Amino acid sequence: MKVSGAKQVHYESGPNMTPLVDVVMVILIFLMLAGSFGTSEHFMASKTPIHAQGGGGQPPPPGWTPPKILDVRIKPDGNFTVQGTDGVMTKPEQLTTELQKRVKEFGSTDGVEVVLRPSGETTWDSLAPLYDAALRAKYDKVSFAMTGAN
Repeated sequence: MKVSGAKQVHYESGPNMTPLVDVVMVILIFLMLAGSFGTSEHFMASKTPIHAQGGGGQPPPPGWTPPKILDVRIKPDGNFTVQGTDGVMTKPEQLTTELQKRVKEFGSTDGVEVVLRPSGETTWDSLAPLYDAALRAKYDKVSFAMTGAN
């Protein structure tokens, strides 16, 4: 007597999932390549050094000298004053010119930090051109003070 059912291989395992896994992997790889993961395009990159009062309570490294601070106070209307000058300036080009004059005073921009101090109502539209003006004056260390800081 022959048993015919023993020779036939019969699987009840459901649909083949291999094509679905392949499609999901292709989509995942595409999204990983096409997406951005926190690049500096969305933020202003800064090379600001640590300060004696900052750094999470860590002591500064040996031989560290604090930077010379050059304050730029920005008013809500976008006008600004530079530490050590009289009068109010209105255009970012004036900031670039003034900072370039200061390079002669300091000898170089190394060890000099430009601190932009906006008032509480200063808008981003008036702050960003001043940041750019400081960078155009060849200052690498440009930082922001907290809003309302004196």
